[in-house]
Amino acid sequence: MMEYRNRKTMRGDLARNIMRELKLHPEEAVDQIDSEEEFMHYLFFHNACRECVAVARRCWSYRKSQI
Repeated sequence: MMEYRNRKTMRGDLARNIMRELKLHPEEAVDQIDSEEEFMHYLFFHNACRECVAVARRCWSYRKSQI
């Protein structure tokens, strides 16, 4: 995700949000989430918008296809 942080896209927005969360709440360890279910729970818990969730799902699917 971090490779997108400088892009003006929805993925870039998501990457910047993740970076901001890591700085503000390092104890939540969003970078250690290892399942799509946990990631979606994290996004819903933090009131992520529908578009953010949709991008996160696409990114997660892409990540799984690269493993």
